[in-house]
Amino acid sequence: MLLQVDPEPKPQPRKIVGDPFIDTGILAIELMTEKPFDACTQEDLRLAADNLIDIYLTPAWKKELYSIFPNSTYIQSSRGYDHQGRSKKFLYGLIDGISNTSSSTTFCCYCGAPAHELMSFYKTHVPLIGSGSFTNFFPSFQNGLSICARCALAIQFAPLLWYKAGGKPCLVSSNNQNIIREFGAEVFKKIRVRLASGEYESGRNSGLFDEKFKSPQNALFHLAYKFGKEYCMKGVCRPNESVVLYRIDNYNQNPTGIRIYSLPSSVFRFVAFMMNSPDYRSAWFTLLNRHYAKAKGDEELPTWKTKYNAIHAFLLDGKSILWAFKDDKARIPTMPWVVIEWYMRSVRDMNQQRVDQIKVMSDNIALCIRESKKFNRVLDIAAARDLPSFRNQLQLLIKDWQKLGKEKPLTTFDDYTAVLLPGDYRGWTEVRDLMVIRLYEQLHDVLAKEVEPEEVTE
Repeated sequence: MLLQVDPEPKPQPRKIVGDPFIDTGILAIELMTEKPFDACTQEDLRLAADNLIDIYLTPAWKKELYSIFPNSTYIQSSRGYDHQGRSKKFLYGLIDGISNTSSSTTFCCYCGAPAHELMSFYKTHVPLIGSGSFTNFFPSFQNGLSICARCALAIQFAPLLWYKAGGKPCLVSSNNQNIIREFGAEVFKKIRVRLASGEYESGRNSGLFDEKFKSPQNALFHLAYKFGKEYCMKGVCRPNESVVLYRIDNYNQNPTGIRIYSLPSSVFRFVAFMMNSPDYRSAWFTLLNRHYAKAKGDEELPTWKTKYNAIHAFLLDGKSILWAFKDDKARIPTMPWVVIEWYMRSVRDMNQQRVDQIKVMSDNIALCIRESKKFNRVLDIAAARDLPSFRNQLQLLIKDWQKLGKEKPLTTFDDYTAVLLPGDYRGWTEVRDLMVIRLYEQLHDVLAKEVEPEEVTE
């Protein structure tokens, strides 16, 4: 079996359906045939189908397909079942049906083209839909789903480019098809190498592209770090991309269905910024290492593939991670201010004027604390757990500033009410955390002396 991939795949014009399952399958066919899908002849598609069957019938792939195409022709468990012949008949029928739509009276739920009426489609053929006996899973209680032969064929090829995380197949999607094409080309090269090495002939190996991630969240960020670094350098992706991981379980016994892990464009923009600076990238991974769960995991795999990471979880949930940018015990910031500023602008959507005003206010407070020698003010601000406590600390600092005889006020009324603490008080905790981070940075020489060094044991 010969599978060839252009070492530098170039995006080709192709009809995008908009459904990630279909579009990934079309891409897999294009990579296998080295032609745009619409330029493939029936003979091209039949040769691709033959190659697909040879892959799917290997021991490594058969075990994967139970979670994707249960009871399909690829894995049917009946004694004496002709997997090769039945699978070929099924795929060839879809290929013939692409051009035979004249008698169709229904339309494809994916692309709107005339549906393939020679067969009904169930979860055996299409992941995550119903089986024949449960019509309530289908629109208007139909007996199966209406799909055109083109989309049904694409779905059969899609798993070739899927990813494995948390022990289940995962579909990788993005709003930028060039990212998926670049990633798909990498996966396809690995398929070619693994076929040549005979790796698929062992059921102990994974058929899907598997980097041994037990945590789907960490797997998603791993892909984002890769895209943000390597693909941005190649000019494949822009800063405002989004990445989605669809974790699939279509197994008939106790299926868990689908879990969607979505990395929004705001987070990807921040990730890309970090990955394209060697210094920031190193600091970021050092920070991540501090926040992996301490629970016992798989000792054979690195922590970042198996353990829950609070920073990743907060970013996916849209929660602030400013708490991770400061070490209250050592009284130091864990990231440079420029990184924190970019995080607030790109992820937390704080405008530049507010960031600048908080910085100026914090620098003035640092000056006030240094001159008044009331260094406990920093700790009191950091310890404020509610808004009244925080406002009280600001008022005390305003009095300290006045006692120092400063000509200009510590803050103006407009800055205090419109920038620092708006009328609805939204984000006051972020103002506090930003202020503490800046104070740790500005007063590091003084605060570091007050921290007792930890006892070191060898």
